[in-house]
Amino acid sequence: MSNLLYTYEEVCDLIKERNLPQFEREDSEDKFLWQFTKTGPSLHVRSIMQSRYVLYASERDFNTVKRKADAAGLGIALRETKKEEVELVAAQYEEVASKAILFIKNGNRGLNMDPLEKSFPHVVIFFTNENLEFVLDIIKESKITTTKSEEAPAAKAPGRITRRAIAARPALVKLSEKTPDLSDDQVKEVFPEGCTVFHDKYGKGTVTDISDGKITVIFDGLMVKIFSAGVCVNKKILTVA
Repeated sequence: MSNLLYTYEEVCDLIKERNLPQFEREDSEDKFLWQFTKTGPSLHVRSIMQSRYVLYASERDFNTVKRKADAAGLGIALRETKKEEVELVAAQYEEVASKAILFIKNGNRGLNMDPLEKSFPHVVIFFTNENLEFVLDIIKESKITTTKSEEAPAAKAPGRITRRAIAARPALVKLSEKTPDLSDDQVKEVFPEGCTVFHDKYGKGTVTDISDGKITVIFDGLMVKIFSAGVCVNKKILTVA
């Protein structure tokens, strides 16, 4: 079964749209990978050769993504203990473009699935563009790319507080809350199904479906692309032509 996944370049665009960081590795473009920070997870995009995405993750990253995936009913923990067995199972899910997200604890450490990623012991495999965006959103919302060295330093113990010091303090600014997710009906008010839209890279297309926070568009040449509705509305990735 042919599974039309995003290309490496398209995945990079999606990551940049979410303002996620990148650790510049010499082999990133040659190996088609994006590493979020020096000690953060490494996403491998070999979608031309395989219909899958692979995330190599630390303990913290792995547990964060697995918890979210389990809550969404997508997570499957593999118990296979040999690399060939894991590959066989993954290929079966890949063949049907499964919506499952496979979790292999200590898969990279114990099974040596990718020797280049020695610092990331765990492996997460998924097979759809929807799950790619699901994982990227988890990375963004959970801030799992933040390392200890990047976290804000602990505040010093307060000394004696005087009235003058209180008067000199700047007023506290309340941070704006996260913009609530848009419902499908709200998205349809901006992009009605059947309307013509424009994308900077793909040109003109027609909206064919809006559901589950996703917008499906058929562009000239019968190329089908699925976008995050929230990103399209808030970042104006699509415009009504």
